[in-house]
Amino acid sequence: MMVQKLVSPAVGRRSRQSQRGAETLAGALALIVLIPFLVVIVDIAWGVFVKVSLQHACREGVRFAITNQTSDDGSGSQLGHLDSIKGVVLANAGGILHGQEEKVTVKFFNGIDLAEDFGTQRNRGGNVVMVSVENYEYQPLLPISKNPGWSKLEIKPNDPIVITVHAADRMESCPFGVCSPL
Repeated sequence: MMVQKLVSPAVGRRSRQSQRGAETLAGALALIVLIPFLVVIVDIAWGVFVKVSLQHACREGVRFAITNQTSDDGSGSQLGHLDSIKGVVLANAGGILHGQEEKVTVKFFNGIDLAEDFGTQRNRGGNVVMVSVENYEYQPLLPISKNPGWSKLEIKPNDPIVITVHAADRMESCPFGVCSPL
């Protein structure tokens, strides 16, 4: 003869209810670790996006510069070559440089010895044009850095990452022998 142990339904319900609280606590503890991890991933991805966007804008500025083109200012008159190049960089930066237009620089170098050219015809054919965005400050959401001499990471507020990008190419000859005014 077999003896069967009877368990009341209330005992089973009680253990399920206590399990529910443990699952909530485990979920909350997992979120404490997961949310900062996700913020760091988004922060790194945004920093890479900013650098790639600025590099793209500089490359587009150089592509525009080497053809010796100029843009109009919207009222029908032509901008100078330097202002046209800077305008192309700002237009291709996707709004990242809004309010920081002075960080865009355009330099010309002699095509023979690569010395910087400051003359009035520095955008002539054969010279090298370099378009840069210098010292753009990217402020991360969660600025984490390693403290020198220590083996731990620290959160340091107001510690921007400085980004500088360059692009360069050789100028084509000026159309009809006449270069665009600077």
